[in-house]
Amino acid sequence: MRAVVDTNVLVYDTFEDSIYHRDARSILDGLDEWVIPLIVIYEYVWFLKGLNVSLEDATLKVREYLLSSKNKLIVEEIDDLVKALDMLLLEKLSLSRFNDKIVLSIASRIGAIATFDDKLRKQAAKKGIAVLP
Repeated sequence: MRAVVDTNVLVYDTFEDSIYHRDARSILDGLDEWVIPLIVIYEYVWFLKGLNVSLEDATLKVREYLLSSKNKLIVEEIDDLVKALDMLLLEKLSLSRFNDKIVLSIASRIGAIATFDDKLRKQAAKKGIAVLP
């Protein structure tokens, strides 16, 4: 099975003392392929920066995900960006939700998403996208 992996899955997997660490590790271990949008990598790096994780530690962790044989890094397509903007307009949401809508657009193409974000989970389910966990 393959699924789009949201940023929070990587974050929870990274930090062993996080509330969903075991669940995140289980999701990643159970998937045959991690479809990681490029925007998720950017968000993950910014998150690590915000926690003042050292450059050395952050580089090691980001490379671990990027170089995994399970990883399929996906670059957002123009259609994903347009769909994300259209969803924001239709739902009258802030531009702060743009990244989530990009991830959701890609998940609609893949058919599954792994996320712990309740809003994103509900939106994906409404669109018939399989949601993990």
